[in-house]
Amino acid sequence: MLLTPHSRYEKYLVEEPQFRPKSGDPFVDEYLVLVDRIQDLTLKAEEVAQEKNRALKAALNAELRKDKGNLLDSAIPKLATIAKDMRKGSTQEAAQLREQQVQELAQTVDDIPDGMGTMRSPGRPLLGGGSVYAPGSSITINPLKLDGRFQSAEHYQHTDQSKAFISEAEQAERRQNQALERIENGLGTLKELGTAMGEEIQRHDVIIDEVNAKMDTITSDLKTNNMRLKGLITKVRSSRNFCIDVILICVLLALGLYIYIMLK
Repeated sequence: MLLTPHSRYEKYLVEEPQFRPKSGDPFVDEYLVLVDRIQDLTLKAEEVAQEKNRALKAALNAELRKDKGNLLDSAIPKLATIAKDMRKGSTQEAAQLREQQVQELAQTVDDIPDGMGTMRSPGRPLLGGGSVYAPGSSITINPLKLDGRFQSAEHYQHTDQSKAFISEAEQAERRQNQALERIENGLGTLKELGTAMGEEIQRHDVIIDEVNAKMDTITSDLKTNNMRLKGLITKVRSSRNFCIDVILICVLLALGLYIYIMLK
């Protein structure tokens, strides 16, 4: 089965969250959406960690840092704004719980490995063990203080290692392109040679046709000359035989005359 480049890396794409019914609480709805996104991003980070191609792994880690930045700069602040707007008409404990949950989500995103820190241990639960949030319940997440490094644009830049891997991949691609260009030039030269050979063969075919026509004419002339020579030889042989016959007759007459004289 032939795989396209997109299908090869399809496993690293974050799937869209499945539709879930509205609960009537905007904070809860937005919170659950973020939980799904963070879980998908965590699974993506684990799959990227198993990637063997170092250049591809560095590039995917850069994409992870970009996704984490989108969550920390856009999605989680939006959730914090919703929690702030819902302070009116709610108890102080509920408001503090929402703020704590926002901070825990931010910390969870911060803990997702992206090539800049250490990998999360396999036994560590995702978002409190994957339990569904309900109003009044708590979520247990490893509490660490945010260091604010995700607010810096430099955090989302490629590291020296990733730049080296990408540079190595680009150099390999350039070498491949140069090799392909040399092959293309060689094929062009072979094509020109083949065209020239074809034209030369066509010229030779014309010359060979002319030689064949002349050979046919010479063959016909040779046959005619042979027939003439055969007739001439036949005539010569006939004259020679006549002379021999006359000489033999003369010899016989002379011999007969000699015998007659001797007997007389």
